Amino acid sequence: MKQAKIIDFPKHPQIAKNKRKSDQLNTRRKGSVFSRSGKLWVDFYYMNQRVREPTGLKDTPSNRKKLRKQLDLVMAEIENGMFEFAKRFPKSSRRDDFTKLEGRLVVKRPDEIYFGVYVELWWQAMGAGMSESQRRDYTSILNTHLLPYFSDRPLSDFTPFLIKKFLAHLKTVRSPRNKPLSPKRIQNILIPLRVIVKDAIVEHGWWNFPDPFFGIKQPKVPRFRVRPFSYTEWKVLMAFMPQWYRPYFEFAVQTGLRPSEQVALKWCTVDDQFIHVELSRVRNIEKTELKTEESRRSIAMRPTMQQILEDQKRLSQDYNSPYVFVNTHGRPILQDKLREIWIRVIKKSGLPYRRMYETRHTFASWALAAGETPEWVARTLGHVDTSMVFRTYGRYIPNLTRKDGSAFEDQFVEGINGGYDHGQ
Repeated sequence: MKQAKIIDFPKHPQIAKNKRKSDQLNTRRKGSVFSRSGKLWVDFYYMNQRVREPTGLKDTPSNRKKLRKQLDLVMAEIENGMFEFAKRFPKSSRRDDFTKLEGRLVVKRPDEIYFGVYVELWWQAMGAGMSESQRRDYTSILNTHLLPYFSDRPLSDFTPFLIKKFLAHLKTVRSPRNKPLSPKRIQNILIPLRVIVKDAIVEHGWWNFPDPFFGIKQPKVPRFRVRPFSYTEWKVLMAFMPQWYRPYFEFAVQTGLRPSEQVALKWCTVDDQFIHVELSRVRNIEKTELKTEESRRSIAMRPTMQQILEDQKRLSQDYNSPYVFVNTHGRPILQDKLREIWIRVIKKSGLPYRRMYETRHTFASWALAAGETPEWVARTLGHVDTSMVFRTYGRYIPNLTRKDGSAFEDQFVEGINGGYDHGQ
């Protein structure tokens, strides 16, 4: 029987060529560079595990040499305990596994984290620590403006140009009353956005992340000009005010209380000497958080204030409510209801329209015009310092003579003298 002849077929020249190149490139070196489908890969051992990673480089002689040098550096770092897998292979599917094996924290890249996903986790961590008003404001801004615009964008997209585009978009948005967003509202929308992006940068240690708000010019808020009532105008207005609500508005111009503070005022916080401002009510929800720490204050009782409170007590005594100011059904009075009454009375009086908040400005302007010090006015209003008083009411400061409210009391009595009677 004839022995079968084995034919030795020659290897494909290209395969042989690649093998020779690979062998020569990796001879007597740790790890190897190899080609697959025309692209270069690296192959080495790290932490007793085999690592095969694509590089995305085309298989060319120059790329082979460059990659081999990089692999030699990797092997040197491994030998010296300086190698960090995530830095060398940030897009590897095994990056997080090796990071944990190294005993390091897993750090995500900005392009891996989407705004909507981050906000959901951020809210779970931060929302519980916010005040009720903050949670309400943040929820509204997130759901109405930020998430619809940024939800599907990775944080790597956040650049000054993107923020400028967002600002341009906000200028086209209309409110539920079909009015453009005010500059102040746009500024308020940017506050949560800044906080969230900054927290993401700090949380993930992206210390080289460019500030996306750098050079951003926010819309300028026009300076607000207060429009306080004169004594004559106030007498006219109160003449048209329903008797039930007259003490509320009289007390407002006597104390300068914010509407949210006044509707929350309770009899237990009123004594013979002071009105203690400790609570506020917003959207019929009572809260102990006031606008600022200085908002928690005590206002010295004056005779006119005492008279107004006595009038109010007689009006509401049948309801035995803990609140000083209540509606005609004995329930805590609502700002929206007060605003409706205010608008109706303004129209009946024939006076130029003013916001209900002007009662606060009226108190401040009357007090300063009477000669009370800006410091006393600032404390009574619950301001941090006198800067806002000078900035807002500067033209009403003729001199600095008093500091206890007596000048305001005297001028108020003189200005109102001959007008309506409190009991009518």
